Amino acid sequence: MFHIGSNDMKMVFFSRDRLEVQRVSQELVDASIPCEGREGLVARDDLPNLPAPQLWIQEDADLHRAFMLCVEHKIGFAKREINMSEDLDDIAVAA
Repeated sequence: MFHIGSNDMKMVFFSRDRLEVQRVSQELVDASIPCEGREGLVARDDLPNLPAPQLWIQEDADLHRAFMLCVEHKIGFAKREINMSEDLDDIAVAA
């Protein structure tokens, strides 16, 4: 992982699942998108201030590439949650 010492960075991803953050980080690095991992807090109503690893990138131009990479690889925010009832409805309509 690249470490960048700039205050003008953009958060591109966060998750309480450290393995997912590592996977997204590795995909960004493989695509030559410099990123930095940070530990942050995510507040929720039921559990306030949970630690959540974050990925930050420095260049605005890399934001779009980073998001598109996640969509292409179905990782990070781009992953789709599977709802079996909706998927079964789609199958029934298609049949």
